[in-house]
Amino acid sequence: MEKIKAFFQNKITKIVAWLVLALDIVVLFLGNVTESEIVDGVKMVFVIIAGVAMFIAFISERVSKKK
Repeated sequence: MEKIKAFFQNKITKIVAWLVLALDIVVLFLGNVTESEIVDGVKMVFVIIAGVAMFIAFISERVSKKK
């Protein structure tokens, strides 16, 4: 767990994350993406994140029960 925390606190990781975000904004602007398309995309991302979180919670519950 400490390695994961260290990774996200790394200065290079933060810089890369901001660069990717800026690149995403530029691509969306150049691609003439509308607000409604962005909202639908955001909903899809949240559903995917929720699914991954549910999977992680399920795995952690199973691992803790076996110990």
